[in-house]
Amino acid sequence: MSNPKILIPNFFTGINMLVGMLSIFYSIKGDYVNAGWLILLSTVMDKLDGTAARFFKASSSFGVEFDSYSDFVSFGIAPAILVFTYYLNAAADVKNDFYILVACAFYIIFSAVRLAKYNISQSDDHDHFYGLTTTMSGGLLSLYMIFAIDNELEWLGWLLDVNIVAGMILFQGILLLVPFKYPKLKKPASKSGQIMMLLAFFLYVGLVLIRQLPWFIYIVGVSVVIYGTLKTRQTLSFIAVSDNDPEDGQK
Repeated sequence: MSNPKILIPNFFTGINMLVGMLSIFYSIKGDYVNAGWLILLSTVMDKLDGTAARFFKASSSFGVEFDSYSDFVSFGIAPAILVFTYYLNAAADVKNDFYILVACAFYIIFSAVRLAKYNISQSDDHDHFYGLTTTMSGGLLSLYMIFAIDNELEWLGWLLDVNIVAGMILFQGILLLVPFKYPKLKKPASKSGQIMMLLAFFLYVGLVLIRQLPWFIYIVGVSVVIYGTLKTRQTLSFIAVSDNDPEDGQK
């Protein structure tokens, strides 16, 4: 082994996959809320493996592939199993749960395509992700289901409407492949910025560990998605205007 330090990020990647598999087992058992929180714990492991790889300068081709397999289990298959088993068991009276089956199947396929596409064409871009990441998408689905299941109040019953959830899954699956630019989290240049980023990460980890405020994490995540979408539209509009500017000599 040329660099034994590669074992460190691969350790976190392996934990990521194991936690994702554990989430699947909990979903099959019918413990959907715990299954959702385990997926969020996987997002922490996914962040730690990338951080460890950069810190120890221990990136490898094997690590890239291993990370993709792990992400596919934790953020592609596990969220789909969570949603499908919920409607298969807890909401067995829903007659059109076929929509959920189709939506979950397509979401898994879109996740696989997203991960494969990233490995062959996008992994060299250090500033942006092109398309919603599977980590973000799987985390958002899990947060939504946790909040909706934990708050089965009459006035919130629409949150678990099978058509709404199926549509949301398909929409997020499509966002995995639409090349909107989402900024990668980079180490800030200033000391204060680094401290703020570290505190935000510890806040997220703390909320996941104590299993609190899923709605708050969900809002933050959706805000990032909206920001990336709007930022891309602004960039495309600027390019279009520049291309049509008569002063640049182009007609």
